[in-house]
Amino acid sequence: MPSLREQVLAATHAALTSAAPGGASVFRSRETSITRDKTPAIVITPGGTERTRHSDILDKSTFTFKAEIFVRGDPWDQLADVVDVPMHAALMSSSALSALCVLRRTNEEFESVEADKTAGTLTATYRATFTSSAFALDKPF
Repeated sequence: MPSLREQVLAATHAALTSAAPGGASVFRSRETSITRDKTPAIVITPGGTERTRHSDILDKSTFTFKAEIFVRGDPWDQLADVVDVPMHAALMSSSALSALCVLRRTNEEFESVEADKTAGTLTATYRATFTSSAFALDKPF
């Protein structure tokens, strides 16, 4: 069975793919650039995990991941908002995600780049908190 971290990422990808917020394509850890014809797009990338001992057999884990929204056009931040609002709603209403973790949005960052059409990225950081066995990375507690 995949790790709880991977289960959270898979459930995130599934929730966003089925919702297609703002007509966006959804990718996992995409390394190649997002071309004009691929926007709007959401790229889900894992962050770090912090574990704390809760008991002899139980750990509390906090895992972060980013959902980067790529858009092109003016005003790019308004175009990103059209994807952001339904993206957040899809994540927060996902029964698969809520069965795995408590999910909270913790940060947002905006970045624009000059191009033939303004390209912009809104990066939303989410924190997934879950308890797990101290002896296995794939089993919730």
